[in-house]
Amino acid sequence: MNFKCERMMKMRLNRSVQHIVLIITLILALTACAPENPSRYAQESIAATGETEAESDIGIEINEDLSEVSPTSDDSRQTEENILVAYFSYTGNTEEIALQIADLTGGVLAEIQRAEEYGDLQEEAEAEILEGVRPKITISIENVEDYDTVFVGYPIWWDEAPAMIATFLESYDFSGKTIIPFCTSASDSIENSLHIFSELCPDSDIAEGLTANEQAEIEPWLRSLGLIQEQNGENSAE
Repeated sequence: MNFKCERMMKMRLNRSVQHIVLIITLILALTACAPENPSRYAQESIAATGETEAESDIGIEINEDLSEVSPTSDDSRQTEENILVAYFSYTGNTEEIALQIADLTGGVLAEIQRAEEYGDLQEEAEAEILEGVRPKITISIENVEDYDTVFVGYPIWWDEAPAMIATFLESYDFSGKTIIPFCTSASDSIENSLHIFSELCPDSDIAEGLTANEQAEIEPWLRSLGLIQEQNGENSAE
């Protein structure tokens, strides 16, 4: 009896061991089938459908109530007129006019500056004009050539445009573009300074210039050029 009991216990023990080995084998098999990096597997699954989480956000604006989405468009940020307002201003008067023109037309401002400051303004500035010197300049925008309409503003010095304006006109190809001069002056008009535009930009369309002594003159002048119009009592760029 003891021998039989011992034999039966060994048989049961062997079966238990076999069951344990089988369970361990199944666990190892299931583990081998699982992906090493679950997050990577999820990303690859999304990529296989042709859409990622980042891509799904492009071009969509979520409303405040999160219930609707609507596509965004770059067109809403584009101006209708391709206008540049380039100007040189020594005291700030010309800058004020340039700001008003840019505001009314939707144009882009670009300040023309002399690369080196004057030592003696009276002597050096007059000599530049009389001798046809082209001082080096800096300008706050590089792609001047991308604009079709270019305002050019300056103060009147010795009945002429400062020499920096001639440098600017010679620095770019304005062929086929519309150039619109404007100036500020306490006593002189723009007329005597306009010759540099036809001389330096013979292939450009030179529009009627303006001596902008009064800001109230800017809006009617721009309207006469066809750059702004009245709509429902408000001015807007065409």
